[in-house]
Amino acid sequence: METILRLQIYGLCLIVIAILRFSGDRRKTSRMDTDARLYRALLASTSAMLFLDSIAWLFDGKTGSLGRDAVFIASALYYVVHTIPIAFFILYSDYQIFRDERRFPKLAVPLLIIEVLVSIAAFLSLFTGSLFSVDEGNHYFRGPLFPVFAVVQYGLVAFILGHVVRNGKMVNRRVFISLLAYPLPMLAAAVLQMAFYGLILIWPTMTLFLVVAAFNIENRRAKTDYLTGTANRRSLDEELERRIEFSRQGRTLCGLMLDIDDFKGINDRFGHEAGDRALEDVANILLSSVRVNDHVARMGGDEFVILFDTPGPISTEELVHRIESAIENLNASGRRSYSLSLSIGRALYDQDRGGAASDFLSILDSDMYARKKSRKPIG
Repeated sequence: METILRLQIYGLCLIVIAILRFSGDRRKTSRMDTDARLYRALLASTSAMLFLDSIAWLFDGKTGSLGRDAVFIASALYYVVHTIPIAFFILYSDYQIFRDERRFPKLAVPLLIIEVLVSIAAFLSLFTGSLFSVDEGNHYFRGPLFPVFAVVQYGLVAFILGHVVRNGKMVNRRVFISLLAYPLPMLAAAVLQMAFYGLILIWPTMTLFLVVAAFNIENRRAKTDYLTGTANRRSLDEELERRIEFSRQGRTLCGLMLDIDDFKGINDRFGHEAGDRALEDVANILLSSVRVNDHVARMGGDEFVILFDTPGPISTEELVHRIESAIENLNASGRRSYSLSLSIGRALYDQDRGGAASDFLSILDSDMYARKKSRKPIG
């Protein structure tokens, strides 16, 4: 009866994961959509865990060599795969916080070492019973090294919890809560499941998190410009309102508005595909030039806006210089048939005078076009 109930729950979890995998946005995942790729890896690895655990329970206690081989192989592979969803979530949570793939190698190396050691232990268990054993009646039993394995898994989940809590101020409240939806319930479920063997908690809990994460990703996609990977106009409006509110509490708000000089000429001379590539080039430069907490958005057409906190105008000019230097390096590389130049307006939100978000955007727009006009040759 317990096996039937467990298989029914696992089957329901697999159905939910299948719906999450195939019912979302089915557009081709862009290079910028790293969180979606990590999420899909979480779906795949969790599905593998559920499938392997189902096979082990289905054949547990079944007589015959087939049942025995199935329990041995499924149990060994279960341990091999067990760390993988946790590892992917560590990368996923780190990317949600820092939005920087360059951090992945530093995180991946210790995770890979742990995965290799667990895999070796799982393989040796087929002969030594160190992690698990199967008795003459084809019943699975935990081995003497299982507590060590459990402590490692708990340690990884605890690391996630500490990592998220420690850096929680770098993301908005909704993302922070969604990231906590994995480690807190998983730790509670793991402790209960270890204390009371036979409880069915961990993978249903993981499936519930995957549902929460799906909403988080879809919400991000709804606020992301598909072509460039920057925030879209909807996200810009919401973020600007939020930062204006914070500025009234003493925080500084600065902004840049920029557009591509003679963007129409690039489209006319080299085609719209080149125009799209130019937008992607500019977006990549902007995203690589700002800090984690800065907000880069495509306002529309070839116009972009950056919102950021800064202690003074010097930092603003440093950011402008960084962007312009990156544009010059791209032009000098000869990788594009066109050359890019930008007109960049800047403004500091006046906390004393206040003003609506639209007023601040108008100030940025006016400064950008004044600078563009001053650069045009007379006559």
